[in-house]
Amino acid sequence: MPSKISDRQYGQAVLNSVQSGIYPESEEIVAAEVSPSALPTILRLVDQAGEDVKKTIREISKESASDIDGWISQAKQLRDNIKDTQKSARAISDQAQHGEVLQGQVNDAAGKVDLLKQELVFNETLARTLEVIRGLQQTSSLVENAVQNNDLLIAEGLLEGAEDELAKVLASQNPKIAGVIQAKIADLRCTVVDSLTDCWKALVHVDLIDKAISIEDRIQRGSTPVDLNTIIRGLSKVGLLEEKISILCKDLNTVILTPRLKSQLGATVYSLNVEKNAIRISGQLDDLGIERLFADMNSVVSFLCTRLPSSISIPLAALLMPNLAHRLISNWLSLELPMDVDGIQSFRGVLDLVIQFCRVLDTFAWPGKESLVKWTDGIPEVWLNKRREISLDRVRKLLVRGLGSAEVVERVETEMLSHEAGVFAGNSGEDEWNAEWSDEEGNRLGENPQQSSARENQPQGEGDDDVSAWGLDEDPDEGLPKDKLEHSNVADEGAEAWGWGDENDDGETSRPAEAKIVAPKRTVNGHSDAPQKSAREVTLKETYNITSLPKEILDIITQLISDAEILRKPEHSKSPIASAAGGLFSLPGLVLSMYRASAPAYYSVDPSGNMFLYNDCLWLAERLRLLTGTQFKGSGQINVGAAETEISALESFAKRTYGKEMEIQRTVIGDLLDGAQGFASCTEVPFSQECDIAVSSVVDRLRELHRQWKAVLSHSALLQSLGSLLSTVVNKIIVDVEDMSDISEPESQRLTTFCSRIAVLEDLFIPQQSPTASGAEQTALPLTAVYTPNWLKFQYLANILESSLVDIKYLWAEGELRLEFEAEELVDLIEALFADSEHRRKAIGEIRRASIRR
Repeated sequence: MPSKISDRQYGQAVLNSVQSGIYPESEEIVAAEVSPSALPTILRLVDQAGEDVKKTIREISKESASDIDGWISQAKQLRDNIKDTQKSARAISDQAQHGEVLQGQVNDAAGKVDLLKQELVFNETLARTLEVIRGLQQTSSLVENAVQNNDLLIAEGLLEGAEDELAKVLASQNPKIAGVIQAKIADLRCTVVDSLTDCWKALVHVDLIDKAISIEDRIQRGSTPVDLNTIIRGLSKVGLLEEKISILCKDLNTVILTPRLKSQLGATVYSLNVEKNAIRISGQLDDLGIERLFADMNSVVSFLCTRLPSSISIPLAALLMPNLAHRLISNWLSLELPMDVDGIQSFRGVLDLVIQFCRVLDTFAWPGKESLVKWTDGIPEVWLNKRREISLDRVRKLLVRGLGSAEVVERVETEMLSHEAGVFAGNSGEDEWNAEWSDEEGNRLGENPQQSSARENQPQGEGDDDVSAWGLDEDPDEGLPKDKLEHSNVADEGAEAWGWGDENDDGETSRPAEAKIVAPKRTVNGHSDAPQKSAREVTLKETYNITSLPKEILDIITQLISDAEILRKPEHSKSPIASAAGGLFSLPGLVLSMYRASAPAYYSVDPSGNMFLYNDCLWLAERLRLLTGTQFKGSGQINVGAAETEISALESFAKRTYGKEMEIQRTVIGDLLDGAQGFASCTEVPFSQECDIAVSSVVDRLRELHRQWKAVLSHSALLQSLGSLLSTVVNKIIVDVEDMSDISEPESQRLTTFCSRIAVLEDLFIPQQSPTASGAEQTALPLTAVYTPNWLKFQYLANILESSLVDIKYLWAEGELRLEFEAEELVDLIEALFADSEHRRKAIGEIRRASIRR
């Protein structure tokens, strides 16, 4: 369709776009195509618009012609000004270049002036330096002449002046010249020092080969005499005097004092001779007495003080005396200090020698006596420390030596015991062991017919033997009276030393309260079955084994206490160690502490070491209690209460040792029984083999312990220890069987076999027979039930495992089964052993009804 837009409209749209950037509003113009025929029209419109613009510009130019002429005139004026400025700048630049030339000439002239000044300064400095060098050269010549003439003090003074001049040369910053001069002065100083040293060695001559030191007042050096004071002043000026004194001190120690002051124990001591000008060491000394030693030391001090000026001897003493005093104390005086009280009186002479030596030091104004005076004043403390060291070392050596041979000892006690305690029937009711059993265990033991029969058939002598078990408690504190328990706790927390000698204000020593022994009543299910009968006196005797150690420990303690008592006597009031008596009373506590701390490690080498340690401690505690209560009771010096604290600590340690051993064995037995895995599936391989091994191992272990402990413990203590371990076994078996919910007939038979193998251990509990016992009395029953809680329950359990329902009902109704088992315990066993039936339900009902009626 042909376009309806005219060529003029095309041209006008293009012109508007060029002039104003306006696009046509008509969509037709925008979308239309420009035909070639419209181009002339468009160009004509554009040219016409251009002419209009030019015309407008000309009209505007005519109106602004006057302004434009002014601008052109100003531009021309500005151009002229710029040209004038450029001419001025070129003139200034020319002048500046000419000034630089002149400045260069000025600088060159100034440099020449400075050079001339420096030359003048250098010439002046050189003249002064040459004067100094000439002076130092003259000084060097004078020093050399002085050294050659042995005028060493003059040479030293000249050297000091030369060094001052050298300092001036160094300040003038001439390092090369100063270095040359300094080297020259150093050579001169070395020459002076060498000369002073040579003179010192000639005056104080040390001969290391002949072991001698000679001191001369004056020597002849060339044709000039040289005296010691001059050399000392010269050495002081050069700063070598302290060094020479230190060397002399070392030489005295090495050449003279060490050979003479060697310890008299195994070492060769040499003789010391003092001559007019020398002191020397000669051959071996035969007289090793302390008197000869202090005579030699007095001679040494006198020699040094008379032959040396005080400017040497006093500083020498300050270096020499600390080591000399230490050697005197450690190598001689400490060895002269006797350890026994009787030898202290003879030691007074040694103290007099020390005091006399200190006076000699004061006479010559020598320092260094303080350590000797301090040692003399501290003799009581020194003696006490040595006694403590010796006592503790004796304990250590005894333990290192070993336990020694075992020795049988006897313990005898007299106690008031009631008939109801079962003592006269052999129940050992007052025994500390059985006193530890719980009420429940005591009820079972007190009412069992088999046990009663065992007691009735037991001979009287056998009963006395049984009640003599003495304190083998499994729990170290359980069963002790309240005051004993508190006493034991104090000891366990680490009581202080015995403190013997600490008296009360009223002059009496405190005593611990003694616990009353109360015999337990026989009960059935917690109720007394008979009225209390009168008590009677019983003598308890029993033998047991101890090592050789406690007697030797007792000897150490006895000696300490005896010495302390001797020092308390009036005739020893002026003894040098009288004040150590109080401290001596504290040493037994330290001895016992050392024994308690070290003994477990050394006793452990023996299989029965803990049991030996238990016996040793209790035997030692018993003897110490007798010692404090009888032998030294009347002295009024021993604090029995404090001593009892240590004794109780020893007893508590013994019980802990026993308890530790029992706990170890219970753990071992428990581990062996754990191999049975609760006896579950005890008829099936491999569980049956594990059960068989566990039971066999337990039986063998208990027999082995019986063999070991039989040679250590008393008989009743042995039975109680084994009974406690056997109780662990039977309790474990009872609990394991009761935990089985279903027990087949083969398992029941197998469990019965296991119980029978445990039951054969009764032969370990046969009581000891009196040598005078008749044949009928020698058939006593085992005391297993007495020493093994739940033993009868274990026996009944074996019967239940192989019995019928009728037998079990009979044992419950007519027998003693109800004394050992609760109704529900028995019901659980019946339900595990027998299948559910009318007979089982009827039996269970009868058992429960009987228990309710009871």
